[in-house]
Amino acid sequence: MAPAVESHSRISLESDSYIDNNSSSDTLDLSSHNHYPLNDNSIANTSGPQEVVMKEKSKKAARVRRDRENQEFLELAKLLPVPAALTGQMDKASVIRLTTSYLKMRALFPNGLGEEWGASQPGNISLQIALKEVTSYILQALDGFVFVLAPDGKIMYISETASVHLGMAQVELTGNSIFEYIYQNDHAEMLSVLNLPQTPADLAGFTFPPANSRGEIELERVFILRMKCNLAKRCAGLVTEGYKVIHCSGYLRCIIEGPVGSEYEDGAGRHCIRKVGLLAVGHSLPGRCLTEVKLYQNMFMFRASLDLKLIFVDAK
Repeated sequence: MAPAVESHSRISLESDSYIDNNSSSDTLDLSSHNHYPLNDNSIANTSGPQEVVMKEKSKKAARVRRDRENQEFLELAKLLPVPAALTGQMDKASVIRLTTSYLKMRALFPNGLGEEWGASQPGNISLQIALKEVTSYILQALDGFVFVLAPDGKIMYISETASVHLGMAQVELTGNSIFEYIYQNDHAEMLSVLNLPQTPADLAGFTFPPANSRGEIELERVFILRMKCNLAKRCAGLVTEGYKVIHCSGYLRCIIEGPVGSEYEDGAGRHCIRKVGLLAVGHSLPGRCLTEVKLYQNMFMFRASLDLKLIFVDAK
């Protein structure tokens, strides 16, 4: 049946309900009760050579893009200050997490290791290797681990010796929030350590910078946390419910900009104090089975009863 053309040039397709199913017709039926969805496979099979070539080019471009991306991540991982044995095992998320933490560390300590260790590199390669070995020996001699926290609690850096005390690798901890690894009831303690003093009287003794200048202060911090420990019980030490008691000591680094600010005020005007990060050293408390403790010159011994009444105090 031929299509009927109306006066306003609209073409309508009509169907004949009496046409036999076996007979051929040039009429296209668009009625809802006779419409069947087209099969996607049939469309794909009818694609011409040009479409096939375009699909192959698209797949090749995506594969090249993925290879370049993987190569860029591999080069970025080589630049990170982590052992070379770990760079090939890290996924993309770990590389991004460690890179972000390293950049924050550079903002906190722009001079790196400082004048004694990192500013002047010796020309002899053997001396450079010895310098790195001495640094690792210092961390081992501390009998603890060093960690640096951002103002929001993100771990910007933690030494490899943390695995000895907590059973978690350096790569696993770096870039994550410390609140994920401390006991729930110690979150308030950690927040108080990271926060600034509430009153200007707490900053007595610090020198504020003059107008249009900035200075730095270091606020001492000493605190105890219960951190998650994945070590076996026989070598974990003092562990309760999977958490280990860690004694931490360090300082909160702050930058003071004056005189226009909003938090603290001295005689010259108002100063703005901005916290930058926390640098601390963590030590494990002695275990229950410890029978001897080496006393240094700045230490003394005392005994107390269960109600904390002193029974004996060393003469020191």
